[in-house]
Amino acid sequence: MSSGASPAEPPQIALIRDLVNTVEWQEDDEAWPTASRLAAWMRERSMPAAGVSAAHLVRGRRIREGLREVLLSHAGHEPRRAAIEDLNDALSDIPLTLVFTADGAARVRATGGRDANPLAPIVEAIHTARQHAGWQRLKACSRDTCRWAYWDSSRNGSGRWCSMEGCGNYVKMRRRNGRDSDSLVIPQAGTADRVATLVDVASRAGVSAKTVSNVVNGAGHVAEPTRARVQQAIDELGYRPNLAARQLRTGAGSASAG
Repeated sequence: MSSGASPAEPPQIALIRDLVNTVEWQEDDEAWPTASRLAAWMRERSMPAAGVSAAHLVRGRRIREGLREVLLSHAGHEPRRAAIEDLNDALSDIPLTLVFTADGAARVRATGGRDANPLAPIVEAIHTARQHAGWQRLKACSRDTCRWAYWDSSRNGSGRWCSMEGCGNYVKMRRRNGRDSDSLVIPQAGTADRVATLVDVASRAGVSAKTVSNVVNGAGHVAEPTRARVQQAIDELGYRPNLAARQLRTGAGSASAG
């Protein structure tokens, strides 16, 4: 790489970017709708995936969304304390141990043999990625309804948008036309409090945005355990449906909260 050139995305970080992007909140498009799809995603990336259950699916989504919160902090946003605590809780019972390879490099690996948590390979991959010097360049888009994970290839690492042609230009044009844009952008750390949105509730509960919308509006059939999990997330985050619904409609248009 020549001096001053934009750094290329390393494969171990690209893997975590792909993991976080298994849901596209802007479209409410979930790549892990079932435990079997999560297992298939893992096997496609040479990860053992035996025994992945519905409970592991929910936990895997929680890990994914906790990671997204970490990536938002890389983009200069204050991470939600509750989201980080939830990430730590989701990771807490996945048994890993620190080992060293023959060349002196440190890595973590799953313990427990066949009894190890099926999500352990994902945590191993996270650990490998975060050891890379470019870890801080893996970010989440500052547009609230997007939050797409991206590799910041700018020379000074100051990017805020997954795409300047997409989210960056959209916010810029709204500002230029005198239209409200503040509600579309996650505040930078120290500038304003982050208000919980429908996406925050969905990510915390490990469900789709549509499911949260159904719970909020009393529409559609939602299994009672799922409804209870969504309501708990609403209560814990202090979610206000009217504000969050307006933000989602303005920013995405494809998922509605009523």
